[in-house]
Amino acid sequence: MSKGLKIQELTWMAVLIAMNVVLSKLVIGVSNIMQIGFGFVALALIGYYFGPFKAAIANVLADIIANTVFPSVGGFFWGFTLSALVAGVIYGLMLHNRKVTLLNSFLTTLLVVVIINLGMNTLWIHMMYQTPVTALLASRLPKEALSLIYQTAFIYIILRWVQNSRFNKIGR
Repeated sequence: MSKGLKIQELTWMAVLIAMNVVLSKLVIGVSNIMQIGFGFVALALIGYYFGPFKAAIANVLADIIANTVFPSVGGFFWGFTLSALVAGVIYGLMLHNRKVTLLNSFLTTLLVVVIINLGMNTLWIHMMYQTPVTALLASRLPKEALSLIYQTAFIYIILRWVQNSRFNKIGR
């Protein structure tokens, strides 16, 4: 069996990338501080199905496509693309070929929240707007604490469903 990308994998990856682009624009909440987004669902599925290397590539493509189709107010910044790459690696390492458990879902989400959201993305925002890191962390911590809870739950529920469905063999 080849380690390359099969047509079926490429098709599913494209569907999940499109899903990420759409879901990343669906948010609940009124301000940037307490908005709840759902793009992480597609990212977790990509990592679960395709592993760290392919998930990293797919997340980079999703980031570039999303910024091309729906440009953000602050403009494109390569740091966030690097964050997408690292997030893909985390989701792939933590979810691919592993049993879906609440603990694994929590640890995956914790790594993404701490390394990507609070670490890297805070640094990128600081670099773009020269906002003090302490002020950024003070405003971002409550949202990220909430996201740790709901993202863990969503990832666990969705991946448990996938694991027990006919969709569990995609990309494998």
